[in-house]
Order: sequence, then C-alpha cells, then structure tokens
Amino acid sequence: MITTHVFGQEKQQQTDPTIQILSRIQKDRVLLRWAASTPSAWKKTNKTGFVLEKYVLARDGKRLSSLEKVWTKPIKADPLETWEELVKTDNNAAVIAQAIFGDSFYVSGGKTTQLMDIYNLSNEITQRFSFSLVAAEANFEAAKKAGWGYVDTELKANEKYVYKIKSAVTSEKQSIKGTAVIVSLQDYQKLPEPIDLRGIFGDKSVVLTWEYELFKRIYTSYSIERSEDGVNFKALSKEPIVNLNDIPNAPAKRMFYIDSLASNDKTYYYRVNGVTSFGEKSGYSKVISGKGSPILPYTPRITDVKLTKNANEAAIFWDFPKKGEDIIQKFQLLIASKDEGPYKIGMDNIGVTKRKLIVSQLDASNYIKIKAIGKNPKQQKTSFSTLVQPVDTIPPAVPIDLEGKIDSLGVVRVSWKQNEESDLLGYRIFRGFTQEEEPSQITKSPVEINSFIDSVEVENLNSRVFYQVVAVDKRFNHSEKSSVLILEKPDVIPPTAPVFSDYTIEDGKIQLHWIRSSEEGEVTHELIRKDLTDNSEWNTVFKTKDTIQQFVDKQLQNNHTYRYHIRAIDKVGLQSKPSTPLTIQAEVSEVITGIKGLNYIVNRVTNQIELFWRANEKEISEYTLYKQLKADKPSTWRVLPSTVKKVIDKEVSPNETYIYHVRASLVNGEFSKVKTIEVKF
Repeated sequence: MITTHVFGQEKQQQTDPTIQILSRIQKDRVLLRWAASTPSAWKKTNKTGFVLEKYVLARDGKRLSSLEKVWTKPIKADPLETWEELVKTDNNAAVIAQAIFGDSFYVSGGKTTQLMDIYNLSNEITQRFSFSLVAAEANFEAAKKAGWGYVDTELKANEKYVYKIKSAVTSEKQSIKGTAVIVSLQDYQKLPEPIDLRGIFGDKSVVLTWEYELFKRIYTSYSIERSEDGVNFKALSKEPIVNLNDIPNAPAKRMFYIDSLASNDKTYYYRVNGVTSFGEKSGYSKVISGKGSPILPYTPRITDVKLTKNANEAAIFWDFPKKGEDIIQKFQLLIASKDEGPYKIGMDNIGVTKRKLIVSQLDASNYIKIKAIGKNPKQQKTSFSTLVQPVDTIPPAVPIDLEGKIDSLGVVRVSWKQNEESDLLGYRIFRGFTQEEEPSQITKSPVEINSFIDSVEVENLNSRVFYQVVAVDKRFNHSEKSSVLILEKPDVIPPTAPVFSDYTIEDGKIQLHWIRSSEEGEVTHELIRKDLTDNSEWNTVFKTKDTIQQFVDKQLQNNHTYRYHIRAIDKVGLQSKPSTPLTIQAEVSEVITGIKGLNYIVNRVTNQIELFWRANEKEISEYTLYKQLKADKPSTWRVLPSTVKKVIDKEVSPNETYIYHVRASLVNGEFSKVKTIEVKF
C-alpha cells in the first residue's frame, strides 16, 4: 500500500487546525509522517509536541470488537544541541532547525529594501512553517528529529493497526484536531519506477520529460542522473527536482527538465528515479540516450520565379549567404501540388554555390521550396513556399461515350470515358428535364472520377432526364459540353383514365365516343363490356394503340342492357383506372339526352363567359362540366347539382378559344350524351 503525498497539498484546503498523518509500509516496518495544517498550529505543537497512539484493529483477518491499545508515545523535537552533526551534512535539516529554534527566519532574494524587511517580519511564522514542511519532505531523518515522524518495527504480519496522532496541547481554546491512519504489513507494495521518460535533443541542450500525474501522490521529488558511457551515472543536482507547476486549478501532467550539453557530437544517457516523503528512492526508469542537434543559422529564400519559353518550364532563383556555404553540403528542390504538402524531392544534390535552377514538366499548380542540408544531416533549413503556374489556355477534350441508367428508386448512375490530360482536375455534371431547357450544373466542385451518382424523382410527369458532362483542367479551362445523354425514367405512374364523351344507338348498333388518356408516348386503349341482362363476365371488345376515339359495337342482342368501361395501358403495362361506366340498352329508339339548348354569353366588360342550358331536373342527379383550350385536352372543371343550370367562368383570357363539355348523371344511374360548345373569347 502506497499512501505517501505532499502535506502542502492538504494544508491550503483546511480551515480549522488539524494534524495530518500519512504512512509508508515497508517489508518489516511502518514509516509515519505528520504535520500541523496551519502556521499557528505548527508553532504550538513545536512547543508542546505530539502524542502518537498505536492500536490493533484486526488479527488473523478478523476485526476486533474494540480497538486494542498497544502503546502511547509522547513525541517532541530533539534538543537543539543534538542537531549539529545533521545540520552540517544536510541543508534541509538546517532549514528545519532554523525554523524551529532560530531567533529569526529571513528569506533573501532580489533587492533588499525596508519594505521587504517589513514583509519578512510580518510573515515570519508562515515562512518558518512553509519552508520547514518542504525541507521535511526532502529529509525523513530531519523530520523524525523535529518530532514529525516515527518508525515502528514492532509489527506482526497477522495484525492490522491504527495509528492516531494528536497534539499535546491540553487547553480547549487551543484545540487541534488529530487524525488516524490504518496500516498492515500485508499491504506492502514495491515503489514503481518512473515511466515514459523522453528526451527532446536540441542544439547543445535536451528537454527531459516524464509522467508526473500518475505518481504525484507517491513521489514528492525526483532525481535525474546522466552518463556519457551508458554505465556510470551521476546525479545532475544535489537537490531533488520538484514540480512547481502543479497548482489546483491547472494540475501538471508531466515533469520537465532542461539540461545543457557540452557537445553535439557525443551521446548522452539519462535515467530518473522518484523520492518519497520518507526519503525512499524508487528504481530507475528506462535509460534514454541521444545527441544534440545543431541548428543551421541560415535559411534559403526564393527571390524570383520566371516562366521560360518552353511549355511547363520555369526558372527558380533564391538567396543564401555565401558564408553559409561552408557548413552545408547541398540544396534540395521540394515540390507539391498543394501548399500544405506533402512535398517530394524534385531535385537533389544541388551545388552549394547554385542560386538558380530550371524546373521542367510542371503541373498546372506547383508549390516550390528550397531546402539547405548541412554537413551534419540534422542541420536543415527550408524556405517558404512559392506558387508556380505555367501558362495554359488549352481546354481538355470533350468527354465521350456517356452511358447511364436509372433504377426503380430513382438512383442514376452515369459514366463516360476517362480523359487522358495529365493536368485534368475533374468533371462538371449538367442535368435537364426537358430537351428544350438549358441544363443546370449539379456538381458544386469538379468530380475527380469518370462516373457520377445522381437521384431523381420518378413519380412525376417528366419521363426522361438529360445529362451532359464538361471536363475541367487545373487551370480551370473548360471543355465544350458532351453530347446529350438521354435516360428514360422507370415508369411507375399509371396513365390517366380516358372519358366517354358520347354514344348513339342506331339500327341495333351502339356507337361509342371517348376522350383519350393524356399519357404521352405509346398508349393502348382497351374497351371492355359486360352484358347486364345475362350477368356475363367483363370482356374486351376493342383494343387500339392508334389515336382512334370511337367504336361501333355490333355484337349485340336485342333488348339487352350493356355496361362499358374504357381504360388506358402504357408501354410498361401500367393501367389507368377504368373510366366512369356507361350503361346502354340496345334497340332503344330514343335515348334521353337529359340536356337541351346549351348556349353561352360572352361578357368582355366583366371578362367572363356565362354558360346556360335547359334540362328536366327530375331525370338528373348532377352535372359534370369539362373545360379545355382548343389546343389542349379536356379536364374536369365543375360538378353541379341538378337544380343549377347556369355557370360563369371568370378564368378566361382574350383571344383564346374554349371548349366546354356538359354531361348529366341521370337518377337511374345512366349518363346523358355529352353536350359540347365552343366559345371564342
């Protein structure tokens, strides 16, 4: 069990005076250290001393019902006359003796002034307290002599002990709270060696650093040793190395120490060990070694860049002091496509007297540096980078062999033949949804590879997507657009349903008229019929891929009632919804028209068209009105109750021709003929 730490870390957090105790367990003994937490308590206990009590807490692994007292020892600082020999050999012991017994305690430093003298006098007790605690951390023998430590060797391996420390001050007004610690020989642990020792070697110097935070509660200081042969080591300092950068709000994580080297040509070896509050020293860390790294005092500086008459070629000029030629062995030219690198060696073994260089086969953008290499290869200095861009106005070739496909989810994969230009930067992709529109760029920056993945909405009215590709070089010269790649979207939208527009019955025949589906491209219209009298199945009686919009049904039976549907089927087999059914009785001499006298009034003052008609309201349940521009296809415009036989259209424009269709839904479930009227506004 390792419980050692620095008392100074605790004292700043205390408000009431206490006595803090800590322990260190060795193989056959227990080392104890304690200290008062405030300057005033420190001063009182130096006069009265302490009382140390020992109890047995457990035996053979079982805790006793009550503490078994072993002994009580009064402990006080040894008389001053007994300190002489120790003071002569150790400065820390001298500091403690002066703090306890000296008539004055004066800390010198800087320029002595009257104000400094006043400050020292007013803070004398605090200084005695602080300096003595620090000195006690570095010398356990002196701490014992001051009455702040004790070594107990009367221990049994099967027992666990409690040590209580308290002040010998008896006055209640001067009460100082004591503390206790529990120890057992079974908790012994070997001190760990310091870890992660590293050395950063510079010009005749080295920065040593090692792990601090992990062992900060074990070691209060460290000792650094150096060797020139890797065998014989010598401490760099008589005094231990203490971390003064470890403060509560910014705790230190590593120790640092700077050592100076006599020569850069010699290898030096270093090792570190830790020192506890009890004066114990740990084993050594792993040994590290290294040589000093001299610094080259001069740095090359690129002064000018001139393009030559040859393509992709430039002359590079730089400065370097002539007096520096004796300490370097060569120059190197470094080159990269980006300022941040990585840089590669473009030219090596450039003579030390050279100050000009011709560089060929340059790319579109080149970042150039000149590096000076010392006779000692560790001596290196590199200039700042300079951008070199040859003149280039020739665009890359137009991309060719475009291919692509759109899947059912709308994912588009487009590819093309890779360009062969060495300075190619990438490609820009353009897309359009109609053949007439100017395609728009869909890439924020050039794509480096010769393929691209896009996504489009498949469930809209645009059945095709148009792609073009432009090649871009590193000087941002753009090629012409490639030829247009036309990709068909997968068809996932069924066509719109056709609509019956009229029918006639004559001589045992039924002639049907309809308005085609608005679907573009190849569409099949299929007319199906059901004999309601015989309750037969639905049968296809007519199918066409042409623009036919009528059919004469001759395969009829007298006095039978038939129901008709018509639907549209696109080229991938998607079917529209069936049209509104049309029910017709064959051989009826007169068909109820339902609607009579469809007329209109054009009012150009109010910018409207008024439609009106006559009909028998008792026969009709509702009216359906269709509207279209003469060049377009009709669409449903209004649905009106049977009591309304007039409607006003205010959404009209001058010089346009409108066609209106009116169809009545009869109360018996049938439909009237469609009445149509054309109005030029």
